[in-house]
Amino acid sequence: MKLNRRSNLVAKVTALAVLTSSATAAIQADEYDYVIVGSGPGGGPLAVNLAKAGYSVFLLEAGDDSTPSGFGQYPPSVTWDFFVNHYPEDDPMNNQYSHLTWKTPEGRYWVGQTGAPEGSELLGVYYPRGGTLGGSSMINAMCTWLPSNSDWDYVYELTGDATWKAENMHKIFTKIEHNNYMPNGTANHGFSGFFQTFMGTKVQAQQGPLVGNKVMEAYANDLNLTMSMNDLLQRDSNALSPDRDTTSSIYGLVQHQYSNGRRYSSRDYIQEAQKNTSIPLTVSLNSLATRVLFDTTDKCASSAKTPRATGIEYLQGKSIYAADSRRTANSTGIRKTVTARREVILSGGAFNSPQLLMLSGIGPAEHLGEFNISVVKDLPGVGQHLMDNQEMPIVGSGDGGDGMAGVAMIRTSHPAHGDERDMFLMGGQGFLFRGFWPDNQTATLPPDPAQPYGVSMVKGSSQNSGGWVRLKSPNPLDTPSINFNHYATGSEYDLAAMKDVIAWVRRIYLSIGIEPKEPPCKEDTTLDPETGLCGGEEEWLHKQTFGHHPTSTNRIGADNDTMAVLDSKFRVRGVEGLRVVDASAFARIPGVFPVVSTFMISQKASDEIISELQAGRAIQQC
Repeated sequence: MKLNRRSNLVAKVTALAVLTSSATAAIQADEYDYVIVGSGPGGGPLAVNLAKAGYSVFLLEAGDDSTPSGFGQYPPSVTWDFFVNHYPEDDPMNNQYSHLTWKTPEGRYWVGQTGAPEGSELLGVYYPRGGTLGGSSMINAMCTWLPSNSDWDYVYELTGDATWKAENMHKIFTKIEHNNYMPNGTANHGFSGFFQTFMGTKVQAQQGPLVGNKVMEAYANDLNLTMSMNDLLQRDSNALSPDRDTTSSIYGLVQHQYSNGRRYSSRDYIQEAQKNTSIPLTVSLNSLATRVLFDTTDKCASSAKTPRATGIEYLQGKSIYAADSRRTANSTGIRKTVTARREVILSGGAFNSPQLLMLSGIGPAEHLGEFNISVVKDLPGVGQHLMDNQEMPIVGSGDGGDGMAGVAMIRTSHPAHGDERDMFLMGGQGFLFRGFWPDNQTATLPPDPAQPYGVSMVKGSSQNSGGWVRLKSPNPLDTPSINFNHYATGSEYDLAAMKDVIAWVRRIYLSIGIEPKEPPCKEDTTLDPETGLCGGEEEWLHKQTFGHHPTSTNRIGADNDTMAVLDSKFRVRGVEGLRVVDASAFARIPGVFPVVSTFMISQKASDEIISELQAGRAIQQC
């Protein structure tokens, strides 16, 4: 399968006209201390914190400030539609995913593996991202699950920077958290920060003891859990006990929400700051960053050999990016620039931050040369090392019984990091989470089995880092080419662990009278009730795995690692005045839901920048 490539001559000429125009020829820009691209969990808190400290900040957001409107979970008002590959081009496995997205000749989405209307174009696997103020914290499932200590300590071990030690990162969490579900003063939680957290089962338990369904009871029995089900369904997943990272258990689900259950996102923090006119924060909506501007003389840089980021070139216009389904053919925007006296910070996420770096001449030189982009700094790691949490449901047919279906975190027989637990499970009667596809698609999807019960697994400590983000064209209005290259590396952990869970959940199902349905057994085989296996599991995993947590495409790494894009302070290597603070910076994927970790590194980056300024160690103004 090949994703649509708009690389015709007209597109290239248009893009090069945008990209090669010099900063001096552009309209005179406003100047700010910091220019930040992206308002999601990485950029939003960072922008507000720097502005609260008294530094002028210009925050660019390519979307507007729309809230969800219309039908479905991912309405066009807040969503960018990306389409990705799961395997390298020309690999037939790309055509096996059950919910591929096509575009019909009428311009509508159609979802399915085969049978699309004649003349339809295969787009790939749908991968929605936030396209409004607040970024993907406006459309995600809000699951707030702290990563293992080893995920933070790993960065310390790579870089020698002790600020990344887990004990120090926990302090950042308690600094930003506004806990709405534990008693005030509970250890290892914060109650006066901006990041709202909530557990719905705590409120439900006020009406009486919580009861789990048959699946939860079977989990508890098999895991030898001794706590009452009422306590398990309220168990705090973010309590920092010494054995937290190795404990398999049922938990309450913590989400980034206010005490009334309403979504909290980085939008809230930004808009609250905007109400205070004394905070020097300027938010520019409908502003698509197209290029980082550099000074290559010694005017601003420490030497003429070290380029210094001095601002951002951007296009202002509504719905001009190709991922916005509301875009029209003549939507191009008005070109503008903004100057950063101190630093430019990219927080566009794991897809758009590497794209912007490459459009700006920072990335693999050979790849940039394919599009005649002048190389500012050859950094081969830009866009590489793409990681994700692999997900897939295990589906049965039968009655899960009355009571609640909570969540669980368990250790499989193939943990990647010592004896740490490595699989998150959620589900329930009728809960069949098979992936993502556009809400407004026109196909009739296959029927579900009778009385369906689903358990979705989310692979923690994922090992595959073989994916990539590359340019499709030099046109900044185009989306990049995204390939997750599933199971290319680390399959001895990732595939094996997911196979462990398939077998375990099947055995759970059988013990309570639910018939396992997906993954189906290989033809001419039957399910072994002792092992929970019947052949064909790995083939099914290859076909039906999906994900929604991209990270690490501009990863932090050691000084001697040629593939490391950032140092431990988020600074882009080989240039000055440029940082990346978002999920693309993670050295490896943190835990099972990266959102809370991204809020944390946003706070970490702003703390460190402000500390540098106060200590006189910050980069000099340009």
